[in-house]
Amino acid sequence: MLVDLGQISLEVSYIDGTKLESVANKYTFVWRKSVEKNKAKLEAKIRFILEQIEEGIAQDRDNGEQEQAPEIDSEELKERIKKLNESNKFDKKVNKAEFKALKELEKHQEKLEEYEQKLAMLGDRNSYSKTDTDATFMRMKEDAMNNGQTKPGYNVQIGTENQYITNFGIYSNPTDTTTLNSFISLHYARFGSLPKLICADSGYGSHENYKFLEQNGIQAFVKFPYFHKEQKRSYKQNGFLVDNLFYNPKGDFYICPIGQRLSKIDKKRTTSSTGFISNIDIYKAENCQGCPLRGRCHKSKDNRIIQVNHDLLAYKAKVRERLTSEQGLYHRSKRPIEPEAVFGQMKFNKQYKRFRHKGFSKVQMDFALFAMAFNIQKLWKNMATNLKKVCLTFYLPIFTLMHSFELKNIYKRRFKEQIA
Repeated sequence: MLVDLGQISLEVSYIDGTKLESVANKYTFVWRKSVEKNKAKLEAKIRFILEQIEEGIAQDRDNGEQEQAPEIDSEELKERIKKLNESNKFDKKVNKAEFKALKELEKHQEKLEEYEQKLAMLGDRNSYSKTDTDATFMRMKEDAMNNGQTKPGYNVQIGTENQYITNFGIYSNPTDTTTLNSFISLHYARFGSLPKLICADSGYGSHENYKFLEQNGIQAFVKFPYFHKEQKRSYKQNGFLVDNLFYNPKGDFYICPIGQRLSKIDKKRTTSSTGFISNIDIYKAENCQGCPLRGRCHKSKDNRIIQVNHDLLAYKAKVRERLTSEQGLYHRSKRPIEPEAVFGQMKFNKQYKRFRHKGFSKVQMDFALFAMAFNIQKLWKNMATNLKKVCLTFYLPIFTLMHSFELKNIYKRRFKEQIA
């Protein structure tokens, strides 16, 4: 409807994210590190009991080499307990110790199953709330105690155009970097097309995101970390930084400030949390011994080693040129008054700081209703403003002219009265 009315085009998207608190309890939580630590301790207890009960396993370990104990699965443990019960049939009176150990093993099996369920619930997250298992503990800007306390919440991503909410996504991970690809896919799922241009802050600048945007033909005005820092004179004049070292693409080597060559010695592949693979080239200086600039260049005891992602550097060069262009300056200046203004209206003017439901599906319904109401109100204000402008443009001159004629008639009557 907004497109038909000419309010938006869906071709431009200004993207940003904020964290909204869940309605869940703040003090009932599950942490990954705690679960993994307790699970490891429980597995050690289970192995010790199994070694006591299964004499054959204990003898094999004494005769052979000690191998690293494999991770114990609750279903596998359940089957082993069942086989022990069927084969041995422990008598409580005759074999009290074995019977007691087996009963203890059954209790441990239930606890192990509980830990596995918690880890499955966590997935890629580090925490979740017991009263809202989809909510993750995150650091919020609204911190009443000012002590950095984490609260259960969701990462809300929005895309705006002319301060209308054109797209939104709810995520459980607190960082914005890993949400961009999914967010753009949501835009396509809702409208059947991708935006031609997006603008976002440095929280979205990554190798994976730049490649995704380029492959989909989206013009990206997305900053990368240290974009503003590298514009400063102190950064540009620091010849020891990797970005400022001279690079010879033909010979594939770098030159340090003193003129020594850093040759390529190796390469490696890194995998991000989302499974994205990056190729890193490693360069090493020939000899840093006795260099007068070594203290300013690096702190390693050996020769200097640098790691360079050439693909990412190429993307950063394109983005840098785009951001510093006239069009880039325009969109960069407009971005703070697009999603930031919407968040200000949402959180402070409308006091929408906390969800009213639990779970992803209900939270999405909650925010979708708010987004529609927000857009309708924004449309009504724009229409009222346009109507006022129309009235001032067309009707004010008419009213002024009529008023002037009326004043003229009044003066004429007064003049005639004075003459009479």
